[in-house]
Amino acid sequence: MLSANEAQTLINAFDGHPLQTTVVLALFYGLRRSEVLGLKWSAIDFERNTLTINHTIVKNLTIEAKDSTKSETSERTFTMPPEIRDFLRKRQENANSEYINTWTDGRTFRPDYVTRGFQRVLKAHGLPQMRFHDLRHSTASILFDRGWQLEDVKNWLGHSDIETTSNIYLHYAKTRKIILADSLGGMYELPKRA
Repeated sequence: MLSANEAQTLINAFDGHPLQTTVVLALFYGLRRSEVLGLKWSAIDFERNTLTINHTIVKNLTIEAKDSTKSETSERTFTMPPEIRDFLRKRQENANSEYINTWTDGRTFRPDYVTRGFQRVLKAHGLPQMRFHDLRHSTASILFDRGWQLEDVKNWLGHSDIETTSNIYLHYAKTRKIILADSLGGMYELPKRA
């Protein structure tokens, strides 16, 4: 699980790499690999400032594109903060595909390339090994650390029930424990002598 500072280090490691946009969007929105690869430019509304998850790319024996998501709650629309909007506008300037996450010639990334390429960058930069899916776990923990309620994290990740969020994805981060411990400071006046 990454803290917000560790997530920034990871983003910096992917600067200029073909997977940069893939990692940024997966980490910011807590997207599954199939969701981030399935993002099309038509899912971005720069006028309304939204990004919609409604298409996926998976790999069985071949790449398979689907106009559907894992579940009904997985289809969701996010508001884009200014830095994501600006980041995507720059990326769109050189786009030559209907998909956002592609090679410079417009070919869509294969899901297994994302997995292997992600691991190679981690190793090259001496970062802790993790699965690409762990970015989703990290997003949940970072949002929780920032004070989000469990229900809000559930909706952000597109889970159908809150138990999934609390049992599987939401790991109690070290940062959160420090914040909670610090909040207890000064709560009681203790005796001067122990």
